[in-house]
Amino acid sequence: MRRADCSPLHLIFAAGTGEEGLGLAGSPFSEALAAAIPGTTTYALPYNTSVEYDTTLVAAADSAQQYFANQSAACPDQKFVFGGYSKGAMVLHRTTLPSAIKSKQVALVVFGDPYLKYQTAEFEDAWPIDNPTVNLSPENETVSGANIASFCNVGDIICDLTGGEVPPHLAYGTDGSATKAAQSSLFDSIDK
Repeated sequence: MRRADCSPLHLIFAAGTGEEGLGLAGSPFSEALAAAIPGTTTYALPYNTSVEYDTTLVAAADSAQQYFANQSAACPDQKFVFGGYSKGAMVLHRTTLPSAIKSKQVALVVFGDPYLKYQTAEFEDAWPIDNPTVNLSPENETVSGANIASFCNVGDIICDLTGGEVPPHLAYGTDGSATKAAQSSLFDSIDK
């Protein structure tokens, strides 16, 4: 697992089912975040993105935990953003981090989170950040003190309880969500 340079802010992103690299939401989010906060670096979490949602999630969460530990040890002053799209959001929820690393998390950003649809315990309780405060409408409003942005398009078959369409789930990289996430108040504490 290659360590990234010690930038002030480092994005770790988990792509969705069947995707490689940063995927359809991660690539534009990474680009927008680097434009909003120059010097930001990005790591695409390598994991098995196949249509399997048990052992692949456990292995991916373990990989994320190890990467965070290695990166944090190598770059003790670095701050983190952890993001995920679809299955990648599930990886984020499954990742358990020690307090010393959670305190370095500036924000969590998820797109099309499957756990949102049914408000499962994974959605409610499993956020690898200190004092999680979720903004469920980051495209429309700011929530005071929010450190998590959960983007879910209306009609998204994966995250919207009343949704039943695939196109809204595939739109996060092109509908402005990635740019809104990068320019949101989540990052106000970072020197730009």
